[in-house]
Formats: sequence, C-alpha cells, structure tokens
Amino acid sequence: MIMELARTAIGLVAAFTVPTAFNWHSKRPWHAIFFTLVYGLLTVASSGVTRKEAVALLSVALAAACLAVLSGPATWKFPNPKSGWTKFRTAVIRRANPSKVQYAVAAVGMAAALVPLILGIGPVLRFVRQQVIGDAKVVITVSGLLIAVFGCQRLISRVVRPLIGKIKEKIESSEFDESVEDFIKAGPHVGWIERFILFAFLVSGNPAAAALVVTAKSLARFPEIQQAEKLVGDYYLLGTLVSVAVALVTSGVTRMALGMPPI
Repeated sequence: MIMELARTAIGLVAAFTVPTAFNWHSKRPWHAIFFTLVYGLLTVASSGVTRKEAVALLSVALAAACLAVLSGPATWKFPNPKSGWTKFRTAVIRRANPSKVQYAVAAVGMAAALVPLILGIGPVLRFVRQQVIGDAKVVITVSGLLIAVFGCQRLISRVVRPLIGKIKEKIESSEFDESVEDFIKAGPHVGWIERFILFAFLVSGNPAAAALVVTAKSLARFPEIQQAEKLVGDYYLLGTLVSVAVALVTSGVTRMALGMPPI
C-alpha cells in the first residue's frame, strides 16, 4: 500500500517537473501538458485508476496548464502535421521533391520495416504492462531518476541565475572571453549526465562510486576553471553543490519509497 502511494506521488511529481527542464511550458505548452497527462497516467494505470488517483492526475495536469499560461508562451498552436511530414519525407527520401517512384519505394520500405514491429507489438505491450508499468519498483525508480536529472533543473537554474547574469554582463563588456559563454551553456547538459550517474550509484547503494563521479568531473573541468575568473569558479562550485544535493535527496527519497534505508 505504501509503495503504491509512493509510486503515484513520485510519478506525478516527475510528470509535472520534467517539462520544466526544457521550458516546454513557455515554448511548447501542449507538449508539457501532454507529457504530464501521459506519464501521470502511466504511473497510476497499472493497478487500475481509482477515483483519488484520477482526481490527483487531473489536478496535476491542470497545474501544468496553469503554469503554461503563466509562462506566457508565444503560441498555443498545435504542431503543424504538414511541416512534420515534409521533414520526415525529406529525411527518408533525401530530396525535397521526390518522384512517384521514390514515394512508392519509400512506402514499401517503411511497410516492410513495420511488419516485424506489428507482429511483436502484442508481446512487447504485455511485457511492458507486467514487468515495467506493473512493477511499482520500476516506476518509482524511473520517476525518481527523471526528477533528479530533469525535474530539479529549474531549481538549480534559479540558484545559479544571479551568477549567470553577472557573467553575461562581463561577456558583453568583453571582460570575459566568449569561451566562458560556451562553458556556461554546457553546464546544464553536464549536470544531467552527472545527476544520472550519481542517482544510479546512490540508489544502488554505492556512495563511494558516486564520489568518484564528482571528482572526475572536477578534474575534467579544472583547466577551464583555472583559466577563468573567480566568478566563473563560484558558478561552477555552486552549480555542482546544488546538483549533488539534488541527487542525494532524490536518491534518498527513492530508496525510502522502495523500502530501503536512505543511504
């Protein structure tokens, strides 16, 4: 019972927070709402959606819609299927204006590739339902991982935002080299990988290996930090500490939800 409750709670948190890492609420609001609904439904559907779970899911989806409205997206238009088809057609056929023969060949090729998928979709869906979605431990672990890697990105960004603002001012005034801007832009992506590895080691009960990850990251980025100003070093240190703290907290909560000690 407790694990089922933990699965629902952690899953809904992941459903709401993951789109914030990619700014979908302001750039692609329908993507954010759709992800929240679909992932939230997956987390509660394995044991049958109860009335309380349905209300919780709809509430989280409504919260995602409200956040999208408050984020002031430039447009609420749905993705254009025609432009998507044009990109897909160009990628498959490699020409902007393919001939009828090329269309036919592409259609036959795609149909041939889809046949094995169609034949195997039944067993795959049964496996996913029974072994993945139906297993509360899998859902809890995946949801915790998503929260650690992506869901807390907005929190980390807010913590380091004042330093980033000062660094950008110095870049614009030519006090800092443009390479510093590349260093800053790479920060979130490095953080995703860092938290993924940290979470995996911490949840599996290997904190010593997790410490090696932070050490390896520091050694890899040390030459760039050494060449930069103290302000950039402060940004790196603060971002790393917050990133590690997020991985520690989310892994601890996940382990407790799985019935294990936090560390």
